[in-house]
Amino acid sequence: MAFARRLAILPGGLGGLGSSIGKKLRSEGAHLAILYAPFEAARRDSLLASGYDNDRTNIDTYECDITDASSVQSAFAALQKDQTAIGAFPSILVNTAGYVSLSDMHLTPPEETLKHLTTNVLGPMLCSQAFANLYFAASASKGQNGNAEAAPGRIVTLASQAAHVALHRHGAYCASKSAVLGLTRCMASEWGPKGITANTVSPTVAWTDLGKKAWGEQGVKEKLLESIPTGKAALPEEVADTVVFLCQDSSGMINGADIRVDGGYTIR
Repeated sequence: MAFARRLAILPGGLGGLGSSIGKKLRSEGAHLAILYAPFEAARRDSLLASGYDNDRTNIDTYECDITDASSVQSAFAALQKDQTAIGAFPSILVNTAGYVSLSDMHLTPPEETLKHLTTNVLGPMLCSQAFANLYFAASASKGQNGNAEAAPGRIVTLASQAAHVALHRHGAYCASKSAVLGLTRCMASEWGPKGITANTVSPTVAWTDLGKKAWGEQGVKEKLLESIPTGKAALPEEVADTVVFLCQDSSGMINGADIRVDGGYTIR
């Protein structure tokens, strides 16, 4: 159990990719702290049931607007109190929450651009700051008490193939995901010496329920698969496996990197 007695924090952990990642981490012993958006509150229980196979073992949930600093601070204060009670060390943050909408660039409303930037860039920034401060405090406390060395810190943020190439009608989304790469490199540089590595994972279209809905129609799916050298979309489990790999203790020399789970889409 690679992550036994460790806390993994997942903003967006009720989503298709988020729940796949959460299940993989939990299967390796991690206790999960899932941050869900206020608009998901009414569906929280049903999303938990479907995403985690009706098993809420080792899962705590916290309502949190990741684009609001006070909401993020409140959620992290609550989970810090809970993790202290259960004895789980806060060592993993996986930023899975995201937003995308499509429009021609010359018609993209300013509020849509802002929503991409606040959800996809500001959100991971606020959550990563809160996590880093939580990790530093927990590490210092562990050292002061003469306990064993703190577990290594890991931040993994979901970027996208859109961070690497121009996608038609995805201008604001491409900009926001490109920004995530730069943000992550700075986290890796500043926090690496303090015990936290930071990396990104850039999937192609993931075959979640939402992915199937958007890309599963006859003709649309075939055109998509023709553009991917391996001829298939990414399975949620494949993305999750990559994230879990980056969270392992043995991945400590991977820092500031991006792993593309895109079947070769961005090499063409």
